[in-house]
Amino acid sequence: MPKAQQEEAVEMNTDPAASSKRRPASKGTPAFDERRRSLAWMTRTVHRLYNVVAQRILDREGVTIAHWYYLRVLAERGTLNQLELSKRVGIASTTAVTALDNLEKRGLIRRSRDTSDRRKYFISLTDEGRRLIDALMPDIGEMLTASVHDISEADMRTFWNVLHQIADNLSAAAGSEAVLD
Repeated sequence: MPKAQQEEAVEMNTDPAASSKRRPASKGTPAFDERRRSLAWMTRTVHRLYNVVAQRILDREGVTIAHWYYLRVLAERGTLNQLELSKRVGIASTTAVTALDNLEKRGLIRRSRDTSDRRKYFISLTDEGRRLIDALMPDIGEMLTASVHDISEADMRTFWNVLHQIADNLSAAAGSEAVLD
């Protein structure tokens, strides 16, 4: 097959022998980059990189990234019941029990029974939990700021607008299973 036809076949995803060179099926879609990585894949990669760098900061206080998520949600949202906290962190409520046990043993959170339903607990930060958040946030903030170094303010505004629109689109598709923020 002539080179021009091979390139056209790859572009149209019609040549099975060229599967390793395939582009996304929808030629104009912005959901994939030039290496065929999806938005979801790249978002996950960036999230994992943030976790690696953040964990270096959290190690100073002996906090895992998983525990940090609980502490940050509580710092932002205040006292929450265990189910809502788990949903906001994105972890199953039953899985959260071990993390919350560890945070409580360290004196970073407090559990209190719901007076209207004794099966439920409310979770809140202790003074020590707030101190820890306050001690770590400046360095976490610096790390986040450094991650967008050399990206223009206009590009960042566009990025945020696009990211929020993607979140809105996915929330609508998720329906009742939408992630709490």
